Amino acid sequence: MRKLFAAAAVGLFFCLTATAQKMKGKTFLVFKAGANVSTFRTPTDYPDFDPALKTGISLGTFVEIPVSDKVVIQPEFYYSQMGSRGASSPWGTVRFRYNYFSIPVVLKYRLGQSFAAFIGPEADILIRARKRDQYSTESITYVVRDYDLGFTVGAEAWFSPKVSLAARYIHGTRDVSLNNDHFTFFNQGVQVTVGYKLYSRAKKTRSK
Repeated sequence: MRKLFAAAAVGLFFCLTATAQKMKGKTFLVFKAGANVSTFRTPTDYPDFDPALKTGISLGTFVEIPVSDKVVIQPEFYYSQMGSRGASSPWGTVRFRYNYFSIPVVLKYRLGQSFAAFIGPEADILIRARKRDQYSTESITYVVRDYDLGFTVGAEAWFSPKVSLAARYIHGTRDVSLNNDHFTFFNQGVQVTVGYKLYSRAKKTRSK
């Protein structure tokens, strides 16, 4: 199932790229890179694990499809490192790293020429999960759910026609632990990225 989700995500990426290339005058393809600060959200305090913040990278692309002068639909595809760091009584400091292909589809509202706010659903497809403590590093992909569903909300600012800075909050809604008889973990994090617009709006030719 995980391979099927990953193949669908890659297929979606190439479709979006092809769409942007064919519709340069209407859509924009933007490359983005940045960092995540994430942790686990738990419904209760566990005596043997105290979640804390960890950092990870985010790398991908998105397409801007204008609906009107103010409203834009923005499908995205990117690699995202989520998870949590924390103190555990048996293992000391523990780091959980969950690597995802993330596919948000957000509705963006432009607030003038340089600013915009956005909100939308997000699907995260698990690539690999690891746990590292002071004794060892091990794969835990088999005890983490294949995918997560959630939503994202944020804002962006454009400092030039091609360069932007965006920040968002990511809120997972599924318990990502398959061992939910003992632990319940939900993803959450903040992401900050710099974007670079690869395709610009086609310029109108002046009539002589």
